[in-house]
Amino acid sequence: MPDKLCSLRWPEESDYELVEQWLKPLSPTAALTGDANELVFARDVREANESGRVRYLMVDTPDGVTIGVVNHRRVGSAGSYAVGGAVGDPGLWGAGAGAEAFTLLVDLLFHQLNAHRVEFTTASFNRHTMSMLTRGGFVLEGVLRDYYYLDGEYHDRTVWSILRDEFVAGANEHAELMPVADLVPERDKVRARTLLAKYLAADPPTSLRGFEERAARRRPY
Repeated sequence: MPDKLCSLRWPEESDYELVEQWLKPLSPTAALTGDANELVFARDVREANESGRVRYLMVDTPDGVTIGVVNHRRVGSAGSYAVGGAVGDPGLWGAGAGAEAFTLLVDLLFHQLNAHRVEFTTASFNRHTMSMLTRGGFVLEGVLRDYYYLDGEYHDRTVWSILRDEFVAGANEHAELMPVADLVPERDKVRARTLLAKYLAADPPTSLRGFEERAARRRPY
């Protein structure tokens, strides 16, 4: 199994300032996301995260350096999410940490939050994201023509998605190389089920006892 390039964590107060700095107008990172002229303020990112409207997670290297951010938000029907994010330092683009961060985010959505569909959109000029998406897993759903204007010309926006059955197939295929992490170890789950089964086998008092008696009770007024 290859060494991990990054991990995800909940933001701290100073992280919101980092996001604002990375995505300031005309910055390289903002340009790559297609939002070169958008104003992003730390207070707005914090409010969106804490309200649950958009959930942000910071991307850290194994030695604890914060290099980027990913996010997810609910869209459409229950179980549908849109994801986004960026690596803040252009010198780290193409190094693999961004792709791994998005893989961890997608794993989180399907494996912990019961997602059915995860959507990703990117500009047609973003070669780093295109390299990740065209390797497989995500399916191209559409092209929004002339969506972005950058460097004197128009560019399309591409829409991609992955469904639960596609995620499961990929997780099974790459289980040895890129296992999906559990929050609770499987051995602990097995131990808990064993303890419960042993308890129930002894016919102990449970809420099931006396059910008929309780069901027959009548209100005293």
